[in-house]
Formats: sequence, structure tokens, C-alpha cells
Amino acid sequence: MKALPSLRTYSGPKGWGTDLPQFFIKQQNMGQGIARVEGDDYRHLVRVRRIKSGNILYLTDETGTMYYGPVTEIARDHVKVSITGSYERPLPGLNISLYMCLIKGANFEFAIQKAAEVGVNRIIPVISERTVPDPERKLEQKRERWNRIAAEACKQCMRSSTVHVGLPLPFADAITIDISQVKIIGHPGASTGIREHLVSCGAYSSAGIIIGPEGGFSAVELEAACGAGWSTVNFGFTHLRAETAAVVIPALVIFNGGKL
Repeated sequence: MKALPSLRTYSGPKGWGTDLPQFFIKQQNMGQGIARVEGDDYRHLVRVRRIKSGNILYLTDETGTMYYGPVTEIARDHVKVSITGSYERPLPGLNISLYMCLIKGANFEFAIQKAAEVGVNRIIPVISERTVPDPERKLEQKRERWNRIAAEACKQCMRSSTVHVGLPLPFADAITIDISQVKIIGHPGASTGIREHLVSCGAYSSAGIIIGPEGGFSAVELEAACGAGWSTVNFGFTHLRAETAAVVIPALVIFNGGKL
């Protein structure tokens, strides 16, 4: 497997040496050894990162392949990169869907960012009985922001794929659409600990995780989830805030699966 060159730039003005994150690019924007970066990524590179010719960029396409090379042109609406090498990265072997009940703005965005970094594949907001935020207010703008946060997290942590954040679903729908091999719902009052449950599951390649709002799930919701094939698990020695559970529980599921 070919080693990647240093993230540091190899040319440019003295003192320039800021590490650059990767950027996701569509194969249609690549050809004849040249990649073209446009849109928001172009504006970020030029206005925020203030890149210069010679800076090395890392670009990942839909297949998870990473390409790298120096910037050769900075135009008014695009940046051109000369591809000098590539690196085949396997996609995650463990497929995780996080069903996250809506919580207050900043906390929900924190959960999205960190869950993407940990290795969750998709995030589905859920509306439960005790959901506090109004899910209908500026919904489309919120989803766009959520996906931007997820995309930035994927770039920064050098993931080989992006994380999609969907539209909010009612709890009753969320518990019926998942087809994962392992389906767990976090509940402090559960009699089974998460470690015990995951060990009993044996090998698995997909998992669905439901995290409740700060007020937890109602008895009716828990009963409905169990009836739909979900297992309630507790974290053991402490009660976690929702945004913390959204990071810790997927991390434990990934660690136990051992396939990343």
C-alpha cells in the first residue's frame, strides 16, 4: 500500500505549513490527471485556508479512493489540482445507523459532529414523545446545516466516506425501518448492560442505535421498540446525557465489532 506524502505543503511562502483536510470530489470533476474543486470547497480553500499554488490537496471520490497532488491553478470559481498519486482506502466494514432524538440545537450539532468522527454511517433525527425542539421550524435549513457539519467532520478526520443526515422521522417509523443485524436502544433502566448484550450478539456487520431525548423514552415507546426487535441496554455505572450517549454508544458498538 502506497504511503501518503506529508500533509505539509512542499512549496509556498516561508512559514506556510498549515495542514489541510481532505475534500470530497465527484469523479465527474476529474479527468486527464486533473481535479477541479468548485463550490463551497473552493470558497473555503481560497477565502479561509488561503491556499497557494503548490499546496498539496487530498481529494476523496465516491469509491473511497484518495487522490493527492499540488494546486496548479486558482481561478475565479475553481481550483485545479494535478493528481500525482492515489491511495486505495477500504470503506468501513461496520455499517452503523444512528437514530438520534432531537435535542436542543448546539447539543444536537455536537452529536452529529462527533458521531461522524467516531464512524457512524448515517444519522436519522427522530421525533419522540419527549422531544423538546420544534421539528417543523426551518426544517430544510436545519438539515442543510446538519449535513454541512457532518461533511466538515468527515473531511477533518480523513474519513473515506461522507455521513448523510436525513429528515426527522416519528419514533414509530424509526423503529420499523431499520434492518440492521444488531438493534439497540439506550435506556438507563434496562436490565442488560451494553457490553453483555454486544458479546451475546456474536459477529455483526451492521447496527442500529437509538438515542433518546434528555427526558428519555416513555414506557409505551420502549414497549413498541422491543416489539419491533430492538433491545434495551444500559451503559452500566452512570447515566449519560443524550449528546454524550450519541458518541459513546456507537464507539462501543464499533469497538466490539472490530471491523473498522
